[in-house]
Amino acid sequence: MNRSQISQIKAVIRVKRHLKLANKFSGGFIKFDKTSGKIAKVSKKTEIIAKAYVIFQFVVIIVKIWSITAKTGNLIEKILGIAITSLSTTVFLLRYHTTSAQVQVQFLNYIFFSEGDENDGKSKFFLTYLVLFFDALEFSYYSTCAAHWLMVMFFTCQPGLASSILCSTDEVFSYGTIVKSVFVLVESYAFLQASVATGYHLVTVLLTGVIFLWIECGDFIQRHQMEIAHQIEYRRVQALEKLLNACTREQIFLKTAMLIPTCQMMTSFVAVKMTHLGHDLIAVALMWLYLMTLAFTLLTFSAAAKLYGVSQKWITDCKGTGRKKYARKFQRSLRPLRLEFGNNFVEVLTPLVV
Repeated sequence: MNRSQISQIKAVIRVKRHLKLANKFSGGFIKFDKTSGKIAKVSKKTEIIAKAYVIFQFVVIIVKIWSITAKTGNLIEKILGIAITSLSTTVFLLRYHTTSAQVQVQFLNYIFFSEGDENDGKSKFFLTYLVLFFDALEFSYYSTCAAHWLMVMFFTCQPGLASSILCSTDEVFSYGTIVKSVFVLVESYAFLQASVATGYHLVTVLLTGVIFLWIECGDFIQRHQMEIAHQIEYRRVQALEKLLNACTREQIFLKTAMLIPTCQMMTSFVAVKMTHLGHDLIAVALMWLYLMTLAFTLLTFSAAAKLYGVSQKWITDCKGTGRKKYARKFQRSLRPLRLEFGNNFVEVLTPLVV
């Protein structure tokens, strides 16, 4: 067993763990089935519970919005409240999807459990980064949940927090510790549950898919240059690309491209504000979240752009090399690999928000 295979096994272990976390917090619609040894859809009962939590999170966000519109306060508090609510709303929108999970099941089973050619040593580095990102992501779940918990504890009457609806005009929460603790638990758990579900869509499906597609493309080009792979095998890489786009194009990646920049800006603003208020622990947790979203953006978009550029260069180099008519016709039909979001796709010149 080479190092690349070991790295892939570690990646599979992380995916299983995060699927288990998503099911534990009722944030996902797929699971790892120990009986079949593959990824499968959750039961109908679990799916209903997960949908119920979506409604629960939606209600929490409505209350947050109400807390901003109903209360009168200074401009800074309003802006901070809007930022906090925007962050929660962004996470909710990223986790909310109406597409079927069956395509995601097929895709994840294909990249992890289908038999294929052995990857070279270079793929080990990509998979190692993916494993580290999964570990950092799990830490982010709990650190941001703790930050949310601390915000409700110390800023109970801050607009943008559900607890502020029970505060008096003098910004005094007079309903006791028990009621306050209930708000702490509700808001923290709602954010944690939404974060776990969002992490599944963005990292387990999107980022993992992009990295494996990049590895598959790189391996094919290397084998073709060594003359142990025919050009027709490029269709296999294209099939993986189509499957990934079927999972992410309409909702996951489209929402990512639209909402992640908002998440980064809101997170950094709230973190800076917490620093000014002297709550460094909350600020550190939020800055960690900012760095995670930044790292995710750079990894995903850079890998997708690199994928497009590498495949385009290979196609350009191949054109004109075929001597027979059918070979030239096949080469003209080739197109670069594209990671699509909506009607657009990522290329080298796609701008990033940092």
